[in-house]
Amino acid sequence: MIALLLVGEGLLKAWAVQHLSPGIDRPLVPGVLHLGFTYNTGMAWGLLGSFAVPLAVLRLLVGVGLIGALVVKRVRPALIWPVALIAAGALGNALDGLARGAVVDYLTSPLLDRVSNILSSRPFPIFNLSDVLVCAGVAALLLVSWWRERRAQRQTPSTHPTPFQENL
Repeated sequence: MIALLLVGEGLLKAWAVQHLSPGIDRPLVPGVLHLGFTYNTGMAWGLLGSFAVPLAVLRLLVGVGLIGALVVKRVRPALIWPVALIAAGALGNALDGLARGAVVDYLTSPLLDRVSNILSSRPFPIFNLSDVLVCAGVAALLLVSWWRERRAQRQTPSTHPTPFQENL
């Protein structure tokens, strides 16, 4: 699955480089998801913009480390998909950053721009499928963690005595 996601993301980035131009917005889902284009040498909102290669190496190490954990079965079954999504996203941006010296970003969201402008007075960054994979993987990890905690709370008897137990 990770290899398939990497190939798909690589093809999307190659298509974006060939067919998209900076500053030109092409609606996919009007008002929600558009195609844009930029080379990003840093992270979201231009953070660490002069660290393209170190960021690419860090992303590569994260992706390879997560794949290693999956291969040696150090990941619980419920977490395999979220970890695989994060690994694919990290590797997708790592390979792009190492090959191009920047990551190709090609998705914009006017809806997210409105929210981001309210919170930070800045538009939401242009992003790509790798970014979506990382965010989806992290969201899934949080959801699984929350679900497991809720299940454990329902299965564990309360440590606080009920009023009836206090009188015994």
